[in-house]
Amino acid sequence: MALIGCEECGAEVSDKAKKCPKCGAKVPKKTSLFTWLALVFIVYMIYVSGQTTNISTKVTEEQAAVVESSNSQEEKNENKKLKEPAKSKVKVVSSPKPSWRVSSSQNEMTGSLEMYAHSPTTEPTKRMSFPYSNVRAWLGVGCNKDDEWVYVGFSDSPNITDDETKDGYNLIRTRVKWDNAIENVVLTQKWGAKFLHFQNSNSILQKIIESDSALLELQWHGQQSVFFKFDLKGSLKAIGDIRGKCAGS
Repeated sequence: MALIGCEECGAEVSDKAKKCPKCGAKVPKKTSLFTWLALVFIVYMIYVSGQTTNISTKVTEEQAAVVESSNSQEEKNENKKLKEPAKSKVKVVSSPKPSWRVSSSQNEMTGSLEMYAHSPTTEPTKRMSFPYSNVRAWLGVGCNKDDEWVYVGFSDSPNITDDETKDGYNLIRTRVKWDNAIENVVLTQKWGAKFLHFQNSNSILQKIIESDSALLELQWHGQQSVFFKFDLKGSLKAIGDIRGKCAGS
């Protein structure tokens, strides 16, 4: 128990008393420690709540600024696209493949004109090993005023196996694939020549005119099966050209 002064008369009064025994005034109650702690806690919570609100408001404002900046940049990009003239699309046109060509020569013995129509040169579908790694071939048609023939020319003399040796030439039996149709054919090669000539030229000529491609199979020495694919597009016009010139010679 402690003595406190009365707020009305100044007399000493017990802090447990309800009234001053001298003047009868009410004795004020002393604030307890629990009350002070509760008051401090309430004040602290009010302060923390205020800080959280400020932070949330600040973050929201920053986010709004970022969104506004992004939208502004997108609008600028869209406006730039609208202002820029549309870029014209350039159509790339691939160069057409070389067509058949026409050439001529004069027979040194007879002086007669000979005309030739031939395909673009081609390599084997699978490159051969040395010494045939640079071999190229072409399919051709030749004519003079009396005759027509079909041949395959090579950059180097072909070394064919499984052939039949005759008097001054070799007989070669093999296959040609006209587009999707396979045909057995017979060719001849003079010894050491760079050309293989088809037998039954009339039938072969018709296949050349009617087809888009020809795949020739050859049994090459040391190389097993070798295939040459010839492009026949443009052959009809070229053959027509040489036939006209041969007939008029």
